[in-house]
Amino acid sequence: MLLKQIFSASIIFLAATFSFAYEKVQVVLSFKSGGELYTTFYCFNDLSEGKKIAEEIFHVKKFDELAKGEREKMIPVPLGTNVGYYDMAIFCYGAEFWLFENKNGFLWGRGLLLAEPRR
Repeated sequence: MLLKQIFSASIIFLAATFSFAYEKVQVVLSFKSGGELYTTFYCFNDLSEGKKIAEEIFHVKKFDELAKGEREKMIPVPLGTNVGYYDMAIFCYGAEFWLFENKNGFLWGRGLLLAEPRR
């Protein structure tokens, strides 16, 4: 009986874990000059989910244009975070909106300036 309950709880937990299309991950980015930026990455695996995040959370309408462009090697995947478990991530700081792709242990990104800083 106890084994059945544990098995059922495990199935429910796994279903709840994978039912979310994205994850908000707290990240600390270190600057070469010695400072740190505490921020949030929105991590996901499907570009359609990224488009929903961009439009609904950040009110960015040019996501398709941003996603089609070439990305540059930016930063190593932040260690000790779940960012590495996902294919893509969105990061917004002030008036900068960035889309990152996770490949080869680095985040490859492309950004755009928003009309006004995000509050």
